[in-house]
Amino acid sequence: MDSMRVLSSLLVLLLLPSCVSSYQREFKKAVASQPATHSSVEGPWLGEWRSEMNGHHGPLWCMVSRAGSGQYDFRYRAGWGQLQFGDYVHRVSATPAADGSLEFAGEMDLPGGVGVHAVKGTLKPATFDARFHSERGDRGTMVLRRPE
Repeated sequence: MDSMRVLSSLLVLLLLPSCVSSYQREFKKAVASQPATHSSVEGPWLGEWRSEMNGHHGPLWCMVSRAGSGQYDFRYRAGWGQLQFGDYVHRVSATPAADGSLEFAGEMDLPGGVGVHAVKGTLKPATFDARFHSERGDRGTMVLRRPE
């Protein structure tokens, strides 16, 4: 059993660099092709997550895309210390307001035993502000802006 766990961990470590570079390439491409002035919430975002429970924080990348009528995909990548992890797609239901803003709320079950995280926030063409909380008691903020 322990040898399988070690083997699984090694496999993840071997595959992680390809996942990181794939997300980073797609993010850089999205940044390069973003318009000078944003009229919608879609596109790349860059900022930080911060836990109010334990003070942990790190960088946060997100690519927002429309997934259908009233549906948006938030594709996240997060960091903590020197680590970057995840390529999580969080689908939320929301309806854009006339000013281009988007009120959203939803839950995402993160892999690796991290648990379910709920997020609620407001996304405007130039600002992305949200709060999160987990079933394990963690809570905090996510503040992202358009990358330059």
